[in-house]
Amino acid sequence: MLNDSLDKVIGSYFSVVNAAPFTYKRKTYDPRPLRVSPALARGLICPPQCAGCCPRFSLDYLPFEDVPYALPSRQIVVNGKEFAVLSDLQEPGWHCKNVDMITGRCVVHGKQPFSCDFEIVRTKHFTSANISNQLLTAPFGRAWALKRVDDERGALCEITPVSYQNAQEAARKLRRLARWMEYFEVPHRIDPITLWLERGDYQSGKPLLI
Repeated sequence: MLNDSLDKVIGSYFSVVNAAPFTYKRKTYDPRPLRVSPALARGLICPPQCAGCCPRFSLDYLPFEDVPYALPSRQIVVNGKEFAVLSDLQEPGWHCKNVDMITGRCVVHGKQPFSCDFEIVRTKHFTSANISNQLLTAPFGRAWALKRVDDERGALCEITPVSYQNAQEAARKLRRLARWMEYFEVPHRIDPITLWLERGDYQSGKPLLI
């Protein structure tokens, strides 16, 4: 069965930076304290002949975003209100239809859907009142099990150190997340995070607490 990327985008990404409660698929997400790690300013090297992180899942765009080809619209309900999203609900298979199976490269890179663009930003959610949720950059979980285009297992990507360039890229991704949340009318706490990244405050090695 095809995975719906919006379950991850809304249920995981929105719910770590929301500034007010919201409901999606009968679950209400309340705002919780957030710890933004300096590791958010790390980056990724993506070698060819891999595409281990590119299985088939829904490819989703907001109606005003630049899409690589014509996409049908579907309705998503957040807080009891319907919103239109453009989605490619791919046919069953392993690798995404937009992967070049020779090079392992994405043929729509530059116009990638949000769920692909936001990688390798990670969220960690905790239920304990004493532990803040977390936002950081980290390797793929179970990377050793990801299937490459050569049918071998194990992602080839590498995490790169904290740097100014990586911090600016993380800020860009977060600004796109902010546009998504604003479209779905979910208040967010993203602006202090992008400012923290753009000013270079992550270089202190101390997390940002929100």
